[in-house]
Amino acid sequence: MNTVKAEPLEIDGAEAVAEPPLGRTDWISAALGLLIEEGIDAVRITRLAETLEVTRGSFYWHFKDRDDLCAAMMAYWERTNTAAVLSSVEHSDSLADGILALFDAWLDVARFDPKLDSAMRDWARRSDDVKRAVEQADAARVEAISALFEAYDYGPEEARIRARVIYFGQVGYYALGIEETLVQRIDNLETYYQAFTGRDIDPDLAQAYRARHLGPTDGPTEGSGT
Repeated sequence: MNTVKAEPLEIDGAEAVAEPPLGRTDWISAALGLLIEEGIDAVRITRLAETLEVTRGSFYWHFKDRDDLCAAMMAYWERTNTAAVLSSVEHSDSLADGILALFDAWLDVARFDPKLDSAMRDWARRSDDVKRAVEQADAARVEAISALFEAYDYGPEEARIRARVIYFGQVGYYALGIEETLVQRIDNLETYYQAFTGRDIDPDLAQAYRARHLGPTDGPTEGSGT
């Protein structure tokens, strides 16, 4: 993370260095970085101050204590990862529109950060509060996807099961640390769509989706993976 370079100040003829004018988001960003890389135990005020090259006192301009920071980290995760899933399937013009928008969210790490999601699940094993937050987020995400299926003529039970399959399949994809190129992830679009929905995607829609992400193609590329 980039920090603002401190400017020297003169005090009684001697030079002193002013602390960088860090904001609340800088502390949250640094904390999330430590959470992802090393886990929640690494998120300590002294460690963060060293990372940001400021004193511990700077922290208390923005947070009451470490618990306050942790709450802000959880709120950020909800505003980004959970919101990305919910917003992608709302107000869809068709089933394909909603499913492809969901795929878009999962392909864009700026909207849905899989490393952050995995780090939150690791944190949940250590904290009952975080565990409840993760369970609530999972339930909200599955419910939103289920509502999409119900909106396009699936019964409530089938909609719920299909939502669980598509969502928990993606969670497992991240948990296993599968690494694929964008080409590999999109290569079997039609097959995955059929498996998730039980319906065939319009070939023109599939081609347009693939072209938007990969550039113009005549159809699926050779090779496997999604």
